[in-house]
Amino acid sequence: MQLVVKVGGWFGLILIEQWATGVYLAGLQAQALGTAIFLIGSGMLVLVGLALGLGYVCRHDWLRPRRQWRQALIAGGLALGGLMIMSAMMMTIMHGLGQDATTNQQTIAGWLSLRGWRRVWLISQLVIVAPMLEELLFRGLFCHWFLVQHQVWQALLSAALFATVHEMRLSLSWLLYFGTGLILVVLYQRQQDLKVNIVVHGLYNLITLV
Repeated sequence: MQLVVKVGGWFGLILIEQWATGVYLAGLQAQALGTAIFLIGSGMLVLVGLALGLGYVCRHDWLRPRRQWRQALIAGGLALGGLMIMSAMMMTIMHGLGQDATTNQQTIAGWLSLRGWRRVWLISQLVIVAPMLEELLFRGLFCHWFLVQHQVWQALLSAALFATVHEMRLSLSWLLYFGTGLILVVLYQRQQDLKVNIVVHGLYNLITLV
């Protein structure tokens, strides 16, 4: 029964995060300034509340003292390098097969046509808010709730769910996100530090925007 509650709760949090993100992004596209402010504010309020709640649940990751920062920097650097190499390889294969970008990347490219303050808010969502929430949900909460004694299965399932949220169809795009999720969950399993994961994830998103 406890497992059922955890599974339902986790998927419920994912749905809330996806809904709030959708409201936030809809606000960025709204023509009327009042509507834009209302939607962006509403979406951000829910996202911030969700981040604070998840941050409290995963507070052991924030409060644990970090004495080996050099090790964390090396691990984070290797993970970021692995993400970039894997991404470059997958994108090369996709281009060779006539697919220019993933569905998610095509959507983001369309959003990046925004100008002014809307573009700034979009980039902050992609580089700060999204990485923080995704690491809290797919690494922090997931790894402490499910398959704790089976890290291989934990990593595979976490990566598969991460990929499915970004790409519903089983495709090369799905494999790209699966690889991304797998690298990030292994990094968390090894370091047990969400701060490292959030920084690596945020930097990866920033680099892919360039």
